[in-house]
Amino acid sequence: MTSARSPHRAAAVRTLLGFVVALSLAAHAARAEQPPPEYVLGVFPHLPPRDLEKVFAPMAKDLGARVGRRIALSSNTTYERFSENVDKEKFDIAFMQPFDYVRAADKFGYRPLATRTEKLSALVVVKQDSPLESIADLKGKRIGLPPETAAVSVLLANHLRTHGLKPGVDVTLSHHRSHVSCMQKVMIGEADACGTAAPAVRFFQSKMHVELKVVGRTREIPHTLFAIHPRVPERDREILRQRILSWGETEEGKALLARGELTPFVAVSDADYDVVRELAR
Repeated sequence: MTSARSPHRAAAVRTLLGFVVALSLAAHAARAEQPPPEYVLGVFPHLPPRDLEKVFAPMAKDLGARVGRRIALSSNTTYERFSENVDKEKFDIAFMQPFDYVRAADKFGYRPLATRTEKLSALVVVKQDSPLESIADLKGKRIGLPPETAAVSVLLANHLRTHGLKPGVDVTLSHHRSHVSCMQKVMIGEADACGTAAPAVRFFQSKMHVELKVVGRTREIPHTLFAIHPRVPERDREILRQRILSWGETEEGKALLARGELTPFVAVSDADYDVVRELAR
């Protein structure tokens, strides 16, 4: 009788094993579809770490409360390390400069959430009492810049060439860790001018209680933006987008923007950054 029942027993075991495997695969698929327990917001290091924390930690908290999920703030001390982490797809949400965005969008499918109302151009600033008044006056001078890969650095290098000033020949360029450190070099006399951007100038002037003079401005391109990784579910993407866009309309949101001297954010499309793709080629 034992041998007579064994085929039925074996079939039952196979059925049970198949059921267990099916349940395991279903559970794995369900876990794969679920978003992570927290999102990571990466911010490119255009300000010193302490200032980035002051500006973006409250934003991360606000967005997390709205989406119902903790958002951890992450940044890096160098532009290069930030770009490496973008390439490793470590950030679910990223506040990034335009050249990083087009690379992340084209390689990893990042999508734009919102950009600033103002366009991005490189401003050349000097001390208020500097005799320099125009781009032509920069010949033979020392110009400080943020890191070489920063959008401002790319824009200004192109701008200088179009005005007959060859970097390394007619002007001396030096690159620093952030926009703030570049402007600090001007204030202590280690650079004659700094290439930076309007939000950074507003932040620096407010923090240091100084006034800088603008002697040059480059062409405009779409500004820095919040972008999001495609692994974030559509529901959460839309909640985050709408929350960022609302900051300019509420007292609570305006207070968040004021921490970084930021203008409100507006809707944006990937196609808006095609001009940046052209410059990056």
